[in-house]
This record gives sequence, structure tokens and C-alpha cells, in this order.
Amino acid sequence: LFDLTKDHLYVMTSKALKKINVKSNCIHQNSTQDSDCTAKQNSDQQSLLQKTQPKSRKEVRIAVAEFSDPAALLGVRDDDGAVQFTNLEVDKLTGGVYLGGVNRLYQLSSNLDLQEVSETGPKLDHPYCAQEGSCYSSIRLKLTDNHNKILVIDYAESRLIECGSLFQGICSMRSLGNISDSLATSEEIVAANSANASTVSFIGPGPPNPPITQVLYVGVTYSGIGPYRSWVPAVASRSLDSNNLLNFASQAVASATCMDFTSVAQTTFPVNYVYGFSSGGFSYFLTTQRKNRSQSEYSSKIVRICQNDQDYLSYTEVPLQCTTKTGEDYTLVQAAYTGKPGKDLAAQLGVTVQDDVLFAAFSPPDTKNLTGKSIKKSAVCVYTLKSIRQNFKDNIERCMNGEGMAGLDHISRRYPCIDTRMKNVGEDFCGLDVNSPFGGEIPVNQPPVLQIDAALTAITATVAGNNTVVYLGTSDGHLAKAVIESSTKGNEYAKVPVNPGSAVQSPLLFDLKKEHLYVLTSSKLSKVQVQNCLYHKTFPNCTQDPHCGWCAQQSECSIRESCKQTSHWIPY
Repeated sequence: LFDLTKDHLYVMTSKALKKINVKSNCIHQNSTQDSDCTAKQNSDQQSLLQKTQPKSRKEVRIAVAEFSDPAALLGVRDDDGAVQFTNLEVDKLTGGVYLGGVNRLYQLSSNLDLQEVSETGPKLDHPYCAQEGSCYSSIRLKLTDNHNKILVIDYAESRLIECGSLFQGICSMRSLGNISDSLATSEEIVAANSANASTVSFIGPGPPNPPITQVLYVGVTYSGIGPYRSWVPAVASRSLDSNNLLNFASQAVASATCMDFTSVAQTTFPVNYVYGFSSGGFSYFLTTQRKNRSQSEYSSKIVRICQNDQDYLSYTEVPLQCTTKTGEDYTLVQAAYTGKPGKDLAAQLGVTVQDDVLFAAFSPPDTKNLTGKSIKKSAVCVYTLKSIRQNFKDNIERCMNGEGMAGLDHISRRYPCIDTRMKNVGEDFCGLDVNSPFGGEIPVNQPPVLQIDAALTAITATVAGNNTVVYLGTSDGHLAKAVIESSTKGNEYAKVPVNPGSAVQSPLLFDLKKEHLYVLTSSKLSKVQVQNCLYHKTFPNCTQDPHCGWCAQQSECSIRESCKQTSHWIPY
């Protein structure tokens, strides 16, 4: 809790209560120690400044701003461990930053200055309670942490949607101007009710009238914690209408905008949701799961739902692969991002700069782990949504002509595809009441553009000139940068430390001008410059960075605007 002026924070553990000056590194027992503490802090800062003064007038700074929770920063921790951050969102209209964590939500400026903090936990809860306050008298409630699972901005209604793991995964709507202002709370169970079970969510067009109406798409891993998890579908489209908030966007007697797994598959067939996005009339989820219920080998799938489908008859899963020309298989998708390609890459891919491209990071197969995060080896593959749509069309068309098997054994029984005599299926096909749900056998496959000896945990991309640049977060707290030249070739040109020893988390998000990248780890949020030209000390390294060029007159790497004579600036 803060004091009245919000200059101090009261931090309680099981053994002590401490008062912290949030603007310094001071911990004290009473306010009379402020002056002594501040004087010591200033002295310490001066000594540190003298020790770290750069020998050159130009110092490379990786992060231009950082934010950590004061309690975590000062090492004041509860018995359960450090304060953790779990989710990140950036307002594309104002540049404001919203941060979700364990038991807290944070509202920050674009420069990561703290504006508001809202406590979301711990609270009294139990997995055997259907909702908050809905428990049998025999159940003994216990103080439970609230892990933020969903953090999404609803621009149409100017509100922040946040869902936590408490009370079976319910959500609240908060003001974008002040997150402490709760606008509404939904009693619908939406998110996972545990720290480790995945929840992926995004807003996109959906029933009843897309693209005018927007819905909240949610993919949730079955946690198995408590008797009420069977109420939560694996994938759902949820209404954002205030009169039907977070209920299914469309619901009839025998159908709804959701997909449930069988009761047996819920407990024996875990599906990990990695990423979700909308493109061209469809919404997609990327998952890792077993190839089928009879096999133990894990693979990646791309799940698709037609945005105009009120019954989820279009639900289709297709294998997603990233395989080298020599047959080396990077099976498990770790992170992904959908964006636009630069002019050069678009020409290589046979698309335009306005078309969507999927950038995805993969790890090799892991026979013991659904996620594969323990393997320190990765690859990046690039897919056009044009080719993905064609792949779905080919798979569906094949089944509609009586080839292969329909049904998915974790959803419904498998049976031979029924010949509907539909020789040609359009790209906008939204399913029939036969051959549904459907699992295609022809994979979406591409060779890697990059292979890296590190575990990749986050990815994003942007355009620099005519070039496409990807930024890759690693499990050891570094940010790698690479140019993607074609669907089979990329060049890693830099790797910089952000928070060594702490894994970078998805998503990686840009600021409004795309001059900085927000990089999240479990205990720190860093604002990092997109370009670090001064980091490159030699001409060859400099001219591999598409943001930079060699200023011959000044014998240094710089952006074009920093070179006194731009005619002497040698670009990428």
C-alpha cells in the first residue's frame, strides 16, 4: 500500500513491515530517517557515477528507460518469491503502457513513469468455488495470488480488459485513463485459473455482423484445477456488447461460438496456446499439442475459425512446420507475430507490402515437454497469409471431395470425409454441417530463414527502408536483431543484453513512432532503442544494420541524420 502522497510504499512480509521511498533505494522504519537516507543515496549515486563515467563522450545505452516494481527493485520479497510481470499492452493512440503482473496492474507513461497501480490480489479463493462468493460453507478459503492472464485494449469502447487467474478466471473492464477505475466486472469464466496454463486472447471481427462487430477471441489450456474447468471451452468468440459482456458472441440451442474438447481429451490431451491473430476474414491460433491422441510426439498446429461463423462449423486445424532442406525439424512454435513485409521481402515472397506475413520462432521437438522451452536452439520461419489461406483451401477441398478423414479425436469421433461434390472451395469458405470439425493433413511448411543457438521466447518485426527486420527475445535476457531477405534467408547482425539471466516474454511491442521497443521480463520492463548504431564499432558490422550507415567523415556508425555530410554516409 502507498502512503497518502504516494511517495512511500508499505511492504509487508510475514516477519516485517517496511516503508520504502519509491524514488530512492531507501528502506527505513520512520520518516525522520528520510534526510539521512537521501543524503546517503546521493553520495552513493555520485560514487557510482564517478565509477561508470564513460571514457568516450559517446556511450552506448541499450535501454533508455526501465521500470521495476519498487518491492522487487529493493529485494523486498514475500516468502513465495519475486514480484512477477506477465502481460504487456501499449495504447496505439496515446502511447500509454499497461503492465499486468502477479497481484498488480500498472499504468505507465510511454517513458515508463509510474502513473497508477491497482491491487488485484491476493484474495481469498478456492478452486472448488464456482465464482467469487459462491462457495459451499465447508470449503476453507485461502489467500491466493492473482496472475494476470489477459490484458487487451478495447478501442471501440475505450477500455482495458483484464482477466486474472482468481475466481476461475473472471474479467473486469477498466478505464484507460485510470486503471484503478473499474467500469464493469463480468461473472463469465474466461481465462485459465492457474499461473502455468496458457491463455491467448485478442480482439477481432466476429458475429453477429463482422467486420462491424468485434469480439474477444480466447484460447485456454485446460488446467484441471477444480471441478469447474469443464465449463470453459478451449476456443471461444466472446461478445464485447455491454448487454452480453463476455458471453458467447452467438448462442443457439445446440451450438455457440466456441469449441469444446471431450471430457477425456481435456485431461489427457493438453493444448498449449502460443499466439492468436486476425487476417482476411479469419481468426487464427497457433498451438503446440500432440499430433493426435494416440501419439506422444508433440507438434505445432494452426487453428482457424471463419469470423462470420456463428456455429464454429469452420473450425479447422492444420500442421505448422519449420523444416530445413536437410530434414532438420523445428517442431514447436514458441512465439509469433503478424505484420507487413518490407518492399524487398514482399517482392521475394510474391506479395505486396500491404499483405500479412506470419513470423514465427520454433524450437526442435521435445519428447518430454509440451512447450519445448528448455531447448537452447531455435529457428525462425516466415509464412505469407496468402500461402496459409491456400493451404487451408487445399486441405478442405480434399475432404469435401471425399478424401481423408474428418473429425478431430480430441473434439469428436473421426470418420471418412463425406463427398459433398464441391469440386472447388472458395478461400472464404465458412464450413458446412458435415466434415466438421476438420484436421487437415497437408502441413503449412517453410524452411527457416534463421537458425540460432539460443532459445527464442519472443518475436516481432518492422520495416526499415525497403528491408524487413525481426527482433528476437531470448531465454537468457538478450535481444537479437536480424534482416529477413527472403523466405529462406536471413542475417543476424546484432545481439544485445537487456536483462541477462531473465527470459524475455511475449509480446515485444513498439512505441508509437517505432523508434523504441518495449522488452518485458518477469521483473523488469525496458524501453530499448530500435537502432544502436554506436554499438557497431567497425564498418562491416555497421553496414549490416539496416537502421544504420557508416559516416565516413566522422569514422563512426550512425543514423543518416547524425552524419554531418550525408553524401559521405554509406547505408546498409
